[in-house]
Amino acid sequence: MKIYDHDSPEAITFKNSSIELDNWIEHLNYIEKEIENLLNLGKKELSKAFDSENVLQKLAEEKESNTATIDAFLKYKESLPKAAECEDADCDMFYITEHERFRKSYSAHLKKYREVKEEYFNILSK
Repeated sequence: MKIYDHDSPEAITFKNSSIELDNWIEHLNYIEKEIENLLNLGKKELSKAFDSENVLQKLAEEKESNTATIDAFLKYKESLPKAAECEDADCDMFYITEHERFRKSYSAHLKKYREVKEEYFNILSK
């Protein structure tokens, strides 16, 4: 999706939101694969560690959370083209507010995942 000089501010916002959303979804899909690899590795490498069951359970929960987050973001992506059809400020503000809500959700999801991942690697490195 390209941004052109003649694009309206609303079109630029829509395009930037779409690009950002695609990046989020791509990253979440990568995390999905990463969690699967960490779980497989953990079952082999962490089986002797004292707290491994706890961290593996947390990682499994993060996988479920990540899958749900991907689903929510894909559903949001399907609704995003409606933002381009807005004809008033209220509609524009709804989609801007909605996108900001997803931005915060993405950041919170990453933070939580990174905490579990850090715990995982701390146990693995013992």
